[in-house]
Amino acid sequence: MNAFQLGVRRVLVRIACAGLAAVLVAGAAYGAGTAGPLVVGIVAPFTGADAQLGPAYFAACLPATRIINNSGGILGRQVTCKQFDTRGEPADAVPAARQMVASTPTLFMVIGCTSDEASSVMPILEQSHVPTFCQTGQSEFNQSNFKYFHRLVPADEYDAYAMVGIAVFLKHYKRIALVFGNDIGSQTFVAPAIRSIKKVGAEMVINQAIDLKQSSYRTEVAKLLAAKPDVILTEALGPADATYLSEVKQLNNGMIPVIGSSATIDPVWFKAVSAAIGVDDLVKYFIANDTPSTFSGTGYDEFKTNLLASAAEFANAPKYTKRASTIHLYDGIIMTALAATAAKSTDRTAVNPWIFKIGNGSPSARVVATYEQGLAALKVGSAMRYDGAGGPTHFDKWNNSNNGFVVVRYNANGDEETVGSLTNAQITQLSAP
Repeated sequence: MNAFQLGVRRVLVRIACAGLAAVLVAGAAYGAGTAGPLVVGIVAPFTGADAQLGPAYFAACLPATRIINNSGGILGRQVTCKQFDTRGEPADAVPAARQMVASTPTLFMVIGCTSDEASSVMPILEQSHVPTFCQTGQSEFNQSNFKYFHRLVPADEYDAYAMVGIAVFLKHYKRIALVFGNDIGSQTFVAPAIRSIKKVGAEMVINQAIDLKQSSYRTEVAKLLAAKPDVILTEALGPADATYLSEVKQLNNGMIPVIGSSATIDPVWFKAVSAAIGVDDLVKYFIANDTPSTFSGTGYDEFKTNLLASAAEFANAPKYTKRASTIHLYDGIIMTALAATAAKSTDRTAVNPWIFKIGNGSPSARVVATYEQGLAALKVGSAMRYDGAGGPTHFDKWNNSNNGFVVVRYNANGDEETVGSLTNAQITQLSAP
């Protein structure tokens, strides 16, 4: 074969590969294939500074697929979970999302997409018509045009308002320090926190964006202590919060009160920080905000039972029984599975409108708490409203659902305990222009 022929062959191979990729993308764009298990893609960081987030979402998928499969699947098809690591970086998230869509002809839906990568991957998922439940708190999704985007958690700005509300209304702190990671997700808290601190007449004494990859923060901690804060508001995932707070305790000869975001209510975060400052100090000095959940009822009991039973596939699964994000993403999968049954199709364009209908229901709809109850309602032609493990859904026209905030702490075992709540009036006072 001469050089010209070799060059032509290479061009033809590139064209063929491009054509195959286009076919795969086109095939994945609407239906979830015609045969084989349906795939729930988990698009999230499994490595990198925010690596603790991915396992929490994987823990949502396992009990959901277990329940669905034990009830006959979705229209007779089994469901499986598959991880796609974004590393918490937009540059890595884009090829991960594209590879997922192109290489997964039976892709059914996606969960995950944190604030680190949601802005980057959501256009890809929207173009490919993939129903997606995201854990992003970015305000750009408060009123977005994405039809396939769904969110069961508050925007980060409201999370930030809640943290300030705990500090000012419940604890009466006046001098507030902001210590957030320099990653995209953590930095979305800062601007709304600053606005609300000013609005209620408190003082932000220092604002630190800490590098999550540093091995020590003694310089930053010294500046913090010099500012004399009453409380630290924080979200710095990976080992960062553990290291930072350990050095606060060392240099201050004792802890300073800490208020965390909902992402700090996580078994990985608890393990790292309790090892760094001691369980007793973590229990005594730390509280956080979280989305409400009673951790009880038929829907929650089924979630918990099947999460515990998933330990053979994921040893740490039992640690997520009270992780709000895990529970809400689990509900998202169950809702989407019921939506497919209601649509009598796994075509994602047919499934997507039914998610809203099943989540919000109607005044006369039958309330269901489990997948099996939902199937029974559909079998007799009854309208339904899904009120699952995480409680009721209230989608607005942008597919956002927000049930407010509770104030939580850890007990010595690392379990979440509710110790208070914030009213809508308090949040409005913090968020109003």
